[in-house]
Amino acid sequence: MPSEVKVYGTGQSRTVLGIANAYLVMHPDATLEELNQAFPGDLNSSNRSETIFVDINDAEKFKSGTGNSTYEMFFFEKEDEVITLKDGRKVAMLELWQKADFDKMVEWAKQYNIIVADYKDNEYFKKGGFTLEYDEDADAAAAGAVAAEPDAAADSTDEKNENADAQANDAATEPAAENTESDAKTDDEKAAEEQQNNEKKKKRAIWWILLLLIILILLLILLIRGCSKQTEPQPVAPEPEETVVADTTAVADTVEAIKTKFNAAQFVAAKADLTESSKLVLQELAEMMKKHPEVGLKIVGHASSDGTQKFNQKLSEERAKVAVDYLISLGISADRLQSEGKGSSEPISEDREKNRRTEFIVIK
Repeated sequence: MPSEVKVYGTGQSRTVLGIANAYLVMHPDATLEELNQAFPGDLNSSNRSETIFVDINDAEKFKSGTGNSTYEMFFFEKEDEVITLKDGRKVAMLELWQKADFDKMVEWAKQYNIIVADYKDNEYFKKGGFTLEYDEDADAAAAGAVAAEPDAAADSTDEKNENADAQANDAATEPAAENTESDAKTDDEKAAEEQQNNEKKKKRAIWWILLLLIILILLLILLIRGCSKQTEPQPVAPEPEETVVADTTAVADTVEAIKTKFNAAQFVAAKADLTESSKLVLQELAEMMKKHPEVGLKIVGHASSDGTQKFNQKLSEERAKVAVDYLISLGISADRLQSEGKGSSEPISEDREKNRRTEFIVIK
């Protein structure tokens, strides 16, 4: 198993998804229960369930009484976002992460040697993603390279011993100096023999010089080979495969997601008071608008056919305006926001609950 995993993420929620995948790289046998023990539910202050991770088959627990699913709004459930455990269980992770909760999760992951090496905010109307980086073969490769060095040193020593033996054998086979002393020889003969001895000595000296040059050349070659082995770069282990959640540019889908989240967080019946759930969605919307000051938004309120037309018209206007006022209180300039109420004049279904809705329209 790798001793450390680095996460490179884009977008808060998908970077947290990367942290979860990094934990499974280091703990591949982890169960759903162990995953929730490693990352307890109180790490996310806006958690709708007791845990951050749920079984994909438990989606029914996150459906409202009217049949409108809130599961997709608060948990990842698409095929490229679901976590698959070793036992085959498919797990959905909490999708909604505020900045403070995200920072808390990043710090929490460090105790498992999971490091968020780089984080970027996702671009407007684009999904985020993540990449994992780890290397579990580097230590083994380094150990193999170190173990190979003693063999090289042994080869060098053997070659030096062979050269020394050759030198000794050559010295042993050199002819012994001839005895030039002879009382019976004439002066001329002695002079000739002395000249011959001098020539032999010169030849012997030349051979010794050649032998020393050969030995020096061999030692130089061995030295160069030894240096090249020491400076040879260690093999680099291949980079692990990246697990990246695909980015999708879809303006219409993003606007629809904002509307869906806000409409799921219903107003109190016959009132224009924001619920805590609707405030969370507006906080997420405000963060997006702060990052993209060129974006303007029109919020349009609709009401069902219950009650009088006059009452419904006023209620729809108040609901749209209270959403705009809350965004302004979060730091969004008023000149980037518009509100409008259309009462019950534009129904979209015979189901009155579906007609009680709020629309978000990008105006610039």
